[in-house]
Amino acid sequence: MNVSQLQLFLSSLSQPLSASGAKKAAEDLSRACAALEPFREWSLVQFADFLAAADQYAKTGVVPTSGRARTTRSAAKAGDPQALAAAIDQVRAFFDRVTSPEVSYASIEAEIKRLDKQFKKDELLEIAKALGISAKPKTKKDAVAEIQRVMTQRKETFERTRF
Repeated sequence: MNVSQLQLFLSSLSQPLSASGAKKAAEDLSRACAALEPFREWSLVQFADFLAAADQYAKTGVVPTSGRARTTRSAAKAGDPQALAAAIDQVRAFFDRVTSPEVSYASIEAEIKRLDKQFKKDELLEIAKALGISAKPKTKKDAVAEIQRVMTQRKETFERTRF
């Protein structure tokens, strides 16, 4: 069983709830289904492991290392273009979610620390370019700072203009 099947099940519960007058519960289920979308291809075991890691991070502030993260890191450090492209997609997806209330400034900082630790200067320059940063940072530290500035600025702008 994978997460997409769980989504279908939760979605099927939404309609009867809405029809019976429990609109808030139906909306909550619809929102949960939408939040599961990035994980739809994962098995339930993988998703459960992810939730356990997220819980540990929420409680301790430490991101537990897992086999999945290490393989991505190793491949990216080896200069694998496919791994870099996957990492760019992952960072873009995070960048798109920055305006979400679920993404805190601490989450942005954790993502920046992960990028700093995981990637070399040239890879960070590619990531910065993918995020629309036109000025080419001179050092790795500058690239990391610029990526953080852009993400933080996006969140701040959204929060200021939200009503």
